[in-house]
Amino acid sequence: MKQILFVFLGLVILGIMAFFAWPERAYEPYQVSDAYQAQVDAFDIPEMPDDWVWDMFSSEDGVKMRFGQTGNTNAAQATVVMVPGYTATMDMYGEQVGEIAARGYHVVGFDLRGQGGSERPRPSQPEKLLIENFKIYSNDLALFLESLEIPEDRSVILMAMSFGGHVAFRVGGEHGDLVDGLFLLAPALRPKAGDLEFEKAERVFKIGDILGKDSRYLPGESDWKPASEENLLRVGIEHCASSPKRLPMRDAIFTKHPEQRVGGVTFNWGREFWGSSNFVLQDGYPESINIPVTMIHAEVDHFVATDTNKSVCETRMRDCVSIPLAGAGHCLTQETDPIMDSIYDALDDLMQRVKKVPA
Repeated sequence: MKQILFVFLGLVILGIMAFFAWPERAYEPYQVSDAYQAQVDAFDIPEMPDDWVWDMFSSEDGVKMRFGQTGNTNAAQATVVMVPGYTATMDMYGEQVGEIAARGYHVVGFDLRGQGGSERPRPSQPEKLLIENFKIYSNDLALFLESLEIPEDRSVILMAMSFGGHVAFRVGGEHGDLVDGLFLLAPALRPKAGDLEFEKAERVFKIGDILGKDSRYLPGESDWKPASEENLLRVGIEHCASSPKRLPMRDAIFTKHPEQRVGGVTFNWGREFWGSSNFVLQDGYPESINIPVTMIHAEVDHFVATDTNKSVCETRMRDCVSIPLAGAGHCLTQETDPIMDSIYDALDDLMQRVKKVPA
């Protein structure tokens, strides 16, 4: 029995050593089949409103990040700054931008570094997310907010999803004077790593750093490939959302625009994300956010610890409205029409809580 155990442990150790010793593969974008390409070509990707204009913003370290905005700056009741979640791009949200603008908001969209149309950390491996410290993301967003030319009496709301919600939460905690409210959709305050407990996942992430290979993907992770090459329209709450016209948006855009693809989790990114999670959940941090917050929760969320979000919002924050949405998956902005209507209505409600009175 002992011999079998030693052999097993030896094989595991050899497997780990081989994984890290193996040279990093040269980047080759995934090529979809002709049949899948035909599905993508037939899929409707809503365009941005006609008055939408793209531009670029440079961070303190010179990284260029893409943003865009609607042209109704002077006529709007407030500015909503949208921040997509992990791997997502603002190109996914033409429909949502149009709906929010139609409700009287000036809409700005910001692609975090390494995602969407923003500059990648390693041109030779453009799909890998790498970051020295998660604080860089919130500092980028804070500097971007400072650069916007918005009237002083105009309310600014950060509308952020998942990983983007985590970044927005840090802006609220460390740069709260730049925004008047946070609208957080399933924010990843405490991310999940499949069936692995948070603390065990944290230890796994540190292995790459110990072995000097933290720029590698985690085992099982890779560059982007479709969720299902047989069926672009594969949907269901178990896959993240239930809308066949919205859930496939990322795969359709990544097929049409390979330069926007983002792959799986690297050891580096996972380690920094987990560290930032511990940072924002420490005693006193949520309590320090003194602007109105609305936090929306999905009924089925495989990516974020919903119970943690509810507890933070309902027991630790000064002014946070907690809204669970029945029948919703984690990808809230890619959900069904009724769920999207509930989200838009909740945004209007938050607007009433943050509305500034003209001087």
